[in-house]
Amino acid sequence: MFTLGIDLSTQSLTLSILNYKNFKNELNISVAFNSLEEINNSSMNKNTLLIDSDIEGQAEQDINIFLIALDKAFSKLKDKCDISLIDSIQISAQQHGHVYLSENYKKNLEYLKQKESANKNLAEILKDSYSYNASPIWRTSCTEKEAEYLRKTAGGKEKMIQITGSDSPLRFTGAVIKYYFDNNKNMSENTYKIFLLNTFIASILTAKDDVAVDFGNGSGMSLMDYSKKEWNENLLNSVSKDLKNKLGNIKSPSSDAGYITTYFIEKFGFNKNCIVGIGSGDNPETKVLYKGDILSLGTSFVYMLNIDENERDYSGVSNAMYDGIGNPFMIFCRTNGAMLWDSIMNNYNKNYKDITASLKENINNLPLMLWQKENESVPISKSFEIKRYYEKANFDSDYKGIVLSSLSLIAEYSKKFNSSKKADLSVTGGPAKDIEILKIIANIWQCDVKILPSGGASLGASIAAILLLKENIDLDEVRDALRDKTVIEPDYNLSKKYEEYQKNMIEKFEELTKD
Repeated sequence: MFTLGIDLSTQSLTLSILNYKNFKNELNISVAFNSLEEINNSSMNKNTLLIDSDIEGQAEQDINIFLIALDKAFSKLKDKCDISLIDSIQISAQQHGHVYLSENYKKNLEYLKQKESANKNLAEILKDSYSYNASPIWRTSCTEKEAEYLRKTAGGKEKMIQITGSDSPLRFTGAVIKYYFDNNKNMSENTYKIFLLNTFIASILTAKDDVAVDFGNGSGMSLMDYSKKEWNENLLNSVSKDLKNKLGNIKSPSSDAGYITTYFIEKFGFNKNCIVGIGSGDNPETKVLYKGDILSLGTSFVYMLNIDENERDYSGVSNAMYDGIGNPFMIFCRTNGAMLWDSIMNNYNKNYKDITASLKENINNLPLMLWQKENESVPISKSFEIKRYYEKANFDSDYKGIVLSSLSLIAEYSKKFNSSKKADLSVTGGPAKDIEILKIIANIWQCDVKILPSGGASLGASIAAILLLKENIDLDEVRDALRDKTVIEPDYNLSKKYEEYQKNMIEKFEELTKD
């Protein structure tokens, strides 16, 4: 009756329960990492949710926090529903994030198959499973040398994009693996397996160590031939001669990893016939929610457009991907997303109600302010401090300014792949709850804006989990039933002002980043 979607994000672990008989999202449960008592004894900073580092651009999280959050979320789920009615599970996890495993991992997986394992917790059982005791995540940007090495290995920028669908971004997994192997003595030799975070969770749930890489998340590694959906041997070998053995095979994101293992059956009450998928990244699973174009507003902003499988962005700004059920799409990922919005809000000691009121009162005000706290992908550029093009810093102008510029940069740099007569755009993520934000998006894109259901990537994963059941269920019917019927229309009287603002903003941005 139920499918379960799991999403391991940068800030939390979320579960979504979908009734695939009546197409209803029955339950969403989220465990925020900074709400966990255990984070106080973790290597991970409670405020930044990163392990503190002296290396600029190094972004790691504590693997134990992921496992603690999974146990806590399942405990909450057990109190809210009959877990034995869950027939399948699909997994979403932050793209590019991965773990390095030692030979001990195999022994610990075997223990998860024993009934007595339910008397312990996952972090305790798996504590000595790693050849590197942290998980590099998508915010990693200390890999310039390694990313360039991969690009040259492929034969240059154009060839790299033709093969992989992307221009070897800093955060992509292949460059990150090379960085860690090259900078940590004996790490390659001590690593028997590398799992992306979705396959890591699938491996734990099934107690199997042969879980394949899905070609959706595989697209974000700079190692896969995008059109062929198979590893590029030349790129693999440029990182490590035995990397293929460490990564395993490539399969469709709709492939299954196996049945759930004893630990979860005994501890939480899962049905032994519950099937687990290999899953995909959070962006591919979010794209499952809607066939059309999606704007996801999270820690980073992600714009997802449908494409033909042979389409490429030779400017290198965007990346070709596959969604959580295997369909091609193009992704524009702006790193400096909602975290900057929240920084402005917190600097002025404001809250979300204040934001809504301010945006509502300043509809016609289009202040120009630019800020990139971290190195950026859309467009590719270095970080820089706040630059205001108005006289006095104040909350109304600063907040509206960062909202306008960050969204407009995505819209402007995706124009050539975007229909000039777009019918609508679907929006998801926390800021999508604010009607004033949605009005701004409608005016920037000059199209109707619709709201995707809450749950995001975890709900997308629960929809994708239906395919594991091999039942005759139309996913379009499921998606239509879940979707919010609200439509926000653009204000065409403001459209000219927005066009003028965006033209001026792009000129200022390119002046700032020309070097």
